[in-house]
Amino acid sequence: MFESIRRHRNWLMPVLSVVVFLPFVFSGIYGFTRFVGDENTVAKIDGENISQQELEIAQRERVERMVQMLGPNVDTRLFDTPQARAATLDSLLSEKAIDHEAARLRLSISNARLQELIGSVPQFQQNGKFDYETYLRLLAARGFSESSFEARVRTDVGRQTLDAGVTAGAMLPQTVLARLQALDSERRQIRRLQFRPEEFLGKTSISEDAIRSDYEANKDLYRTPEHAKVEYLVLRLDELAARTPVSETALRDYYEQNKSRWAGAEQRRASHILITAGKDGSAPDKVAARAMAEDLLRQVRAKPADFARLAREKSKDPGSAEKGGDLGWFGRSMMTKPFEDAAFALKEGQISDVVESDFGFHIILVTGVKDTQAKPFEEVRPTIESQLRKQAAQKTYADLAEQFTNFVYEQSDALTAAAEKFKLPVQTIDNLTRQGVPGQPDKAAIFTATVLDAVFSPDALEKHHNTKAIDIGNNALVSVHVAQYTPAAVRPFDEVHAAIKAKLERAAAAQLARQAGEARLGQLRQAADDKGFEPVRDLGRRDTQFLPTAAINAIMTVPAQGLPSYLGVDQPDGAYAIVHVLSVSSASAGGDAARVAEEKALSERIANAEQSEYVQALRERFDARVTRADLSAAGKGGGPAKP
Repeated sequence: MFESIRRHRNWLMPVLSVVVFLPFVFSGIYGFTRFVGDENTVAKIDGENISQQELEIAQRERVERMVQMLGPNVDTRLFDTPQARAATLDSLLSEKAIDHEAARLRLSISNARLQELIGSVPQFQQNGKFDYETYLRLLAARGFSESSFEARVRTDVGRQTLDAGVTAGAMLPQTVLARLQALDSERRQIRRLQFRPEEFLGKTSISEDAIRSDYEANKDLYRTPEHAKVEYLVLRLDELAARTPVSETALRDYYEQNKSRWAGAEQRRASHILITAGKDGSAPDKVAARAMAEDLLRQVRAKPADFARLAREKSKDPGSAEKGGDLGWFGRSMMTKPFEDAAFALKEGQISDVVESDFGFHIILVTGVKDTQAKPFEEVRPTIESQLRKQAAQKTYADLAEQFTNFVYEQSDALTAAAEKFKLPVQTIDNLTRQGVPGQPDKAAIFTATVLDAVFSPDALEKHHNTKAIDIGNNALVSVHVAQYTPAAVRPFDEVHAAIKAKLERAAAAQLARQAGEARLGQLRQAADDKGFEPVRDLGRRDTQFLPTAAINAIMTVPAQGLPSYLGVDQPDGAYAIVHVLSVSSASAGGDAARVAEEKALSERIANAEQSEYVQALRERFDARVTRADLSAAGKGGGPAKP
């Protein structure tokens, strides 16, 4: 397929290429790999099995995206929970549903368009043109073959086409949109009374039986993921270059042979007097303008010290006249061609003849010269040394890479011998999981999906063999040896006893808080009372940092004619709140720009809701099912309590 790309490498699809490819190819997504096997199935959709391995790959991708969004210091253990995996699986099933529908509708892409899209990805280019070797190297480093990547692109384009069609069709009449906009901008004046679990912690008592029962019922919550202590070697061209010797003679010879590369650009400093013709100049026509310039030239040659004075009095260049005609330093191609030719033909202190350009007639005085002069050897020595080291290393890297590949395979019981032979340091990671090493870009670049799959393969774990030498891109190979492997296991009861007790105590305290809140709610409905309430607050539908969405929706649906009114809502941290809804108001009307922006935002929300409903319908059509009980719920939050 790519023969034509190698011959014709100019494509113009930058926007779609960024949208479609970069988010998954260059952010660490490896989701195209498929694994099958009923014994390892976690979900099914339309006859397709989703395996534990495929879920782990999707989970790894999700964690890497979160690290990119939140920064390298985010604690990735927060995402290593059954609830997080359940949420990932739920998203994966939705993606699969869209893929199956796109396939059913035969939404595809032509070979020509596929070539355009792939060819336009900047990471696949060298000097602005598609480079086939770069393309293959980057795919290999991220676990793709050429065919699997092209298939992934086709799938992704089909998914986007279907998604765009659904969201584009979500349209509402203007009257309905205006009514929704009015509801969306509605605000309520409220005050809140909280009943927090912390206030009831001392009033709870948790039995050992309850702690043990929770442990037995929720063992998956207390499971440590499989992990391994690994040793690894990385053979890099850059590191090979760093220890490749280069003689002093070679450095100096290269400097002398390429001296022009280290030369600075020739520059001139000049002053000028400009005489223009026409209504903006001092002369009525071109002939008169030249005559005036010739007269000024005779004056400055007779008395060069008067050049600056005459420039201030006679020059028609407003930018330089007040500075005595001084133009400062300039290099070639910075001035109009006739002016440049004249200035660079003069020596310092010389005055030109009258020079005609598109601007008029110039008299030029060169006041400074910076000739081309090569930088001294010592100044450019580090650059030359780096270049020569890399050139020398490139000649031996291919041979060393082949030797390294063969050696780690033949001496597969350990990496010690390979480290000695190739003079490489043995590096270690004590707790490597299938998630890799998010948050550590240097190590994440080494432990790609391909490397991690090799590390956790039976050959590495059960037979204790080195992994094969794997190309991770940028002229680097890695081989890994598993020194110690720990399967996924439930943590001992004693180890998690304190955490379970604290969790149950808080849950019990939250229940007491709710009971106290509900009792107070009943009293307030009988007799209004301001005691304990926070100050009045103006609440809008987007103030989710104050209350959860479900609670805000409950507040906003209280009938306006029934206000003031009390209702109880749950908060995400386990607290229970009584909300006194006092009154209703509308946001102040903004200008046309604000109205248009609000309508656009509302239309996008409607389109997203339409898309969500559509995907849910597809999941039902294709019978999307989670087959493992511990992954069946995606950690849904509680809604508001009934008023």
